[in-house]
Amino acid sequence: MSNYDYEDDDLESTDSGNDLVKQLRKAAKQKDKELSELRSQFESLSKAQRERAIKDALAAKGVNTKIASFIPSDIDPTEESVSKWLESNADVFGIQTAPTEQPNIDPAQAAAYKRMNTATEAGLTPDRSTDVLQKLMNANSREELDQIIRESGI
Repeated sequence: MSNYDYEDDDLESTDSGNDLVKQLRKAAKQKDKELSELRSQFESLSKAQRERAIKDALAAKGVNTKIASFIPSDIDPTEESVSKWLESNADVFGIQTAPTEQPNIDPAQAAAYKRMNTATEAGLTPDRSTDVLQKLMNANSREELDQIIRESGI
């Protein structure tokens, strides 16, 4: 046998191989087309989601949502990032950023409030006072009375 016989077999299978290659190329083109459609759809949805998140963050701060078009694309669409960007550019847009100040509380009122809280925490509830009264009424000796009074904090 010569080598020519094997080459003839290869030539015969080449015609059916061309059909297979054509089908594979056609399938690859179709997959590429679907991939590009999905990419463009993903990009448009991502852009819409980013815009919505930024507008929500601006609305939460009480700022006009039209400012969203000026926010750079490298800023994350989180409320924290948008707030930082807004604070750094507040003077450009004429926005007043409210400084976080401690409320001005009168020390006398604070002390009175603390006393009220302490009284309510340590005070006797109606159930407990009834229980203490029952124990006092059932005491048989002076030592028992003293013990009940010490335990109740009266």
